[in-house]
Amino acid sequence: ERSPTSVRSTLLQHLPIASQAPGICVAAMGGTAQEQKGAQKGPVAILQEFVQCSRHFTAPQNRPILQWTYEQRMLSATSLEFRAIVAFLMDGIPHHVVGGWQASKKLAQRDSAERALRFYVGKWGEQLLEAESRGARVHPPSRAANPVQVLEEICRTDSAFGGALPEWSHTYLERGCTAQVHVMLLGVRHTFSGMEAPSRAEAYVDLARRTLWYLQCPGYEELFVTDPEAPAVAGKVIPAPPANWACTTSEVEEVRRAERKVVVMRVQNRLQQEFSKTLRPGQAVWDWSFEMAEKDISAWPPRYKATVHVPGLGMSFVGRWAHGHREAQVEACLVLSEYLDGCRRESSEPSTSSGSVADSEEGTERVRWADIEVEEDAD
Repeated sequence: ERSPTSVRSTLLQHLPIASQAPGICVAAMGGTAQEQKGAQKGPVAILQEFVQCSRHFTAPQNRPILQWTYEQRMLSATSLEFRAIVAFLMDGIPHHVVGGWQASKKLAQRDSAERALRFYVGKWGEQLLEAESRGARVHPPSRAANPVQVLEEICRTDSAFGGALPEWSHTYLERGCTAQVHVMLLGVRHTFSGMEAPSRAEAYVDLARRTLWYLQCPGYEELFVTDPEAPAVAGKVIPAPPANWACTTSEVEEVRRAERKVVVMRVQNRLQQEFSKTLRPGQAVWDWSFEMAEKDISAWPPRYKATVHVPGLGMSFVGRWAHGHREAQVEACLVLSEYLDGCRRESSEPSTSSGSVADSEEGTERVRWADIEVEEDAD
């Protein structure tokens, strides 16, 4: 198999596309009449053209070139802000770019596209053109050198990294450990994730090698090849990045609070869309019941456990104990949402209905998508 074309060479090959985007490296390319006409295009369309030009693998039919997801947080008690994450393939490698917080999803989408263009075509393109004009050559590191130390040395000495050292974090799994590293490249925070390894040290080494290969550092250019049959390339959907990869500790808490405030409405809308054709006229999409904890009845607000029955599924779902009806509803909706996402845990028990109950017993903790853990040194 051949070594993949580096992302950096792809950028040099397709820099003229950037002349269609205002303020993005236009001076480096000039502009023809046709390019000036293309300047009327929005940043989302320009980013899509740029990504299409960089493809080296055949994408599945009808698969979107740009795939969008959104996060939200509470701006105030009555309003939300949105942040868009755009995923795309560049040289067979999945990339995810997150924008800033905006007042609407449309503005958030545009902001993410503009940031992607400014970096990949503007900042990185100018850096590559400058490096080519200098003709500087870097001596490859020794094969015996520790890749973690090599990456840290490059970040410390190369001007593109501004002298900022990598920030490492890791997560222990059932069979091993995975690592993440945050690197400041041209003033933009990058997050790289590695494969599962038996130990933390091995996870760090694996991740460092992959990061050095991605950056096409001398001595590491041929270390890996992209797989044309990988899920990110052959599948309909680009796999999601690690949870909260773009969040600071404070943002994680903000996102979590926002999700809890709208989860009941979101799950209800989802059920209405799913079962709108099967429900009888006047039939509710779900039915609720609540159980109050008697042993601490003096507490305020009292603790409740909510059960939601979904006729369309023929199943009931039980949340864990929470203070107040609203929070109990949220807990049950989180369990139901997890089931709808195909992530239902094995801790279910039969119910009195024809379905089953996904239960959270008092005093026990269930691992759900909303239970977020953050590494202390992830910032």
